[in-house]
Amino acid sequence: MAKDNFLRLQSIYFRLLGLELRQDKEVSHRYPLRIIFCFFSVATFLPLTIAFGISKIQNVDHLTDALCSVLVDSLTICKIGFLLWLYADCRHLVISFQCKLRREQQYSDREAILLSYNKRDQFFSGLYCLCFLLAGVSACLIPLLSIFITHLRTGELQPGLPFPSVYPWDNKRPFNYLVSYLWNVSAAVGVALPTVCVDTLFCSLTHNLSALFEIAQLKLMNFRGRSLGETREKLVHAFQLYGECLELGQSLNGYFRPLIFAQFVAASLHLCVLCFQLSANLMQPAMLFYASFTIAILGQVSIYCFCGSSVKERSQQFAHALYESPWLQLLEDDIKLARSLPFAMMRAQRGCRIDGFFFEANRQTLILIVRSAISYVALLRSLA
Repeated sequence: MAKDNFLRLQSIYFRLLGLELRQDKEVSHRYPLRIIFCFFSVATFLPLTIAFGISKIQNVDHLTDALCSVLVDSLTICKIGFLLWLYADCRHLVISFQCKLRREQQYSDREAILLSYNKRDQFFSGLYCLCFLLAGVSACLIPLLSIFITHLRTGELQPGLPFPSVYPWDNKRPFNYLVSYLWNVSAAVGVALPTVCVDTLFCSLTHNLSALFEIAQLKLMNFRGRSLGETREKLVHAFQLYGECLELGQSLNGYFRPLIFAQFVAASLHLCVLCFQLSANLMQPAMLFYASFTIAILGQVSIYCFCGSSVKERSQQFAHALYESPWLQLLEDDIKLARSLPFAMMRAQRGCRIDGFFFEANRQTLILIVRSAISYVALLRSLA
C-alpha cells in the first residue's frame, strides 16, 4: 500500500531524533531532549572549529578543512532550528498529505502512481542516508586507523581527531583525548541525524506532491462522464485536486525556502573545499571521508534541485493534459464551462515553483553550483 511507504524511512530517523510526524501516532514529541542534545553538541563544537581555522589561517589546507566543518555545523544549526521552530507546521503539512493520499489511493490506478513515487523516494532517501552516514562513520574511524598505523610504523602514539578543532587541554593524555574524541563523535551524530531528517522529509513531500499533480492530470484526461452532470463533477474534482496541490506546494515552499537559500548559498563553497581536500589527500586514509562526504553533499544539493524541478514540471504538465483532454466535446455540451478551461490552462503554465528566495530549485541551479565550485577549486589550487 502507498500509505505504508509514505515517510517509512523518514519516520525511523525522526524517532531517533525524538520526534514523531505521522498522524497515526498519538504523541507528537516523544523525547525532545535528543534534538536539544544534537543542537548543543554542534553549537558547542562550532567555536572549537572556528578557533582552529583562525590559528591556521595561513595554511590553506587546514583553513579549508576548518571551513568545511564550519559550513556543515552552521547548516545543521539552521536545520535544527527549522525543526524546533516549525515542527508543528511541518507535522500539520504531513497530516494534510496523509489525508489526500488516503483519499486518492482508494482507486487502483491512482494507488499505482502513489506507490511508484514513494518507492522512488524511499530508494533515493535510503541512498542519501547511506552516503551521509558513511561519511560520518569514516570521519570517526579514520583517526583511530591513523593512530594504529602510526604506532605500527614508529611505535609512538600521535592522537588525531575526526574534525579540525582546538582544545584548552593536552590531548596527548589518554583521558583528555577520550573526552575530545567523544565530543567529536557527538558533534558528528548531531550533524548527521537532523540533516538526514530534514533533507529526506523534503524529498518525500516533493515526491508525493508530484504524484498528486500526476493524479490531477489523470483525472483531467478522463473527465468525460455519461451525463453532463457527471462530466461537470469530474472536472470540478480535477480542478479541486490541482488547487489543493498548489496550496500544498505553496506551504511546502514557504517552510523550506530559508533552508534552500542557506543550502544553495553554502553549496558551491562547500563543494569547493571538499574537492580541494579530496585532491590533496588522494593517497591518504582521509580520502575515504572526503570522497563519501563530497558525494553526500552533491546528493544533498541534488535532492533539492531535482525534486524542485520535478514539482514544477509535473504542475506545468497539467496544462498539457488539459489540452489533450476531450474539451472539444465539452464545447458542444456546455460552452460556458468550456470557456473556463483557458483560464485554468494559463494558471497551470506557471506551475508550482520551489525556490530559495533568489535561487529556484531546478537542474540549472545545480549546474551553476557545480561550475562555481570548480572555479573556486582552481583558485584555491593557485593559492596553495
